[in-house]
Amino acid sequence: MAQRNDELIQAQAELRDFKRTVLALRQELENAHAETDVQLRKSAVSAKTEIAQLESTVVALREELEEARAEREKAVQQAIAESHNDIQQLKATVAALRDTLEIAHIDEDNRIEKTVSGANAEIAQLRGTIRTLREQFEALSAKT
Repeated sequence: MAQRNDELIQAQAELRDFKRTVLALRQELENAHAETDVQLRKSAVSAKTEIAQLESTVVALREELEEARAEREKAVQQAIAESHNDIQQLKATVAALRDTLEIAHIDEDNRIEKTVSGANAEIAQLRGTIRTLREQFEALSAKT
């Protein structure tokens, strides 16, 4: 019986050790779960913070892109307006130059017409003088 008693005491001691080991392992497992939960929460908070920062960056980049598009569109519209103004000015210059050229042609035609008319009058006068001189010459030649 003493041996049985010793075996019983030893079995109870082993059972107590197993219970303590189970309790220690259970506590360790619960601590590991708690630590994992904390790490998961920290990771989730970190991920949410990063997502918020990325969303903020995306919004800022979109706004910057829209501003760049608006500036580009404004520059294009301004270039079109300037080109239109340049074209209008060039058309006005061409029309003024045409008018000036036309007036110059008319003036030149009038000058040529006057010169030709003057020359024709002089030619007619010279022919008349020649005719008169010829007649006088012939009259003098007939007398002699």
